[in-house]
Formats: sequence, structure tokens, C-alpha cells
Amino acid sequence: MKSWSFGGGPESLSYRLFDRLRIFVNRSLVHYLLQHAIHRGRSRVLEAGAGPAYASSLLALSEKVSLATAIDLDGEALRQGKRRDPQLRAVIGDIRRLPFHAGTFDLVWNSSTVEHLEQPSAAVSEMQRVASKEGYVFVGVPYRNGPLGFQRWIAESPAGIWIGRVFKTAEIRSLLERGGFKVVKTRMYFFYFFIGMLARRA
Repeated sequence: MKSWSFGGGPESLSYRLFDRLRIFVNRSLVHYLLQHAIHRGRSRVLEAGAGPAYASSLLALSEKVSLATAIDLDGEALRQGKRRDPQLRAVIGDIRRLPFHAGTFDLVWNSSTVEHLEQPSAAVSEMQRVASKEGYVFVGVPYRNGPLGFQRWIAESPAGIWIGRVFKTAEIRSLLERGGFKVVKTRMYFFYFFIGMLARRA
């Protein structure tokens, strides 16, 4: 089951309902990132592990963003994004081996991505590598002390796999700080289902 599709194709009722929730979350996150992580015009933003990349389409509309790029290993998800937004700048690639030079982006971020990886630290390390010296990294994951905390008891079930790993506050902070970044803001979002941390180089 692909996490971005909620188990159904783009024409299914389950997908359309899930997509409405995703749009709600993405609009909220874009507003947050524009307010707290993009402090100057002409910023370059990478959504690393973007799925259909709705947030990247929104970020591209901002006068503060000169380049909004989405990358995902799933070409089907990105094609869905391109059908929605033909102007979407999309790259098929692995978040654990990002095909960009170090320091390319002013903001590198994702939400509901690294919990599906066996080694989330590899992805976060790559996100930090391609962030500029003054840039930010934001990672959002399911929150262990929130409504999705039950996942740890059903981790091997189809529903548990779809949700992905749930994180404690200290775990996500450690992921970011291992790479020499300092957490500057913590955000609970979507009714405490998720926790996100915004960090920059210490």
C-alpha cells in the first residue's frame, strides 16, 4: 500500500477523501514554512519525499520562492502531481541520495516521509547536506504521544505499515541534531497526529 495513495487509485473515493485531508495539512504547513523558514525573497525550496507534491505547487506561487522542487522515488506520485500542476518542477530520485550539490537549497523539508524508511537518519543527513549554510530543514512525522501512538502495537499490520513508525519528541530532535543542526521550533499539527521540527545549522 503506497502511503500517498491511501490504497486506492486517484479515481477512487478513498483517494479523493484522503487527498482533501492532505490538501488541508499541506496548506497549513506551507503557511507555517513561509512564516518561519523563508525569510527572504528568491528562496530555493526542496520538498524531499514529496508524493504528489501539492505543497510544492503552493510554495511555487509565493513571491518569496524562486524555485520549488519536489523529489520522490515514486514516479507515479509525481506524475499525478504533474497532471494537477503542469508547471510542477519534479525530479524522480531517492531522498537518501539526493541528486543535488551541497548547499543548494534555502529550505529542505518533508512531512510524513521519513517514518517509512528503515534508516531515517540517512534521509535527514542528505536533507541537511543540500541545505545552504543559513538554510533550514523541517521534518514532520507521526507523533507517538498523539492519536497515532497506537501504531507501535500494530506495526506489522497493513494499517501499521501504512502509518509508518511513530516518533517521540526526543527521537526526531536527535535525528536533526546528529547532523550538527539546532532545533529552533517545534510544531504539533493536524490535531497532534504529527510533530514537526524546524532546524538550522548550530
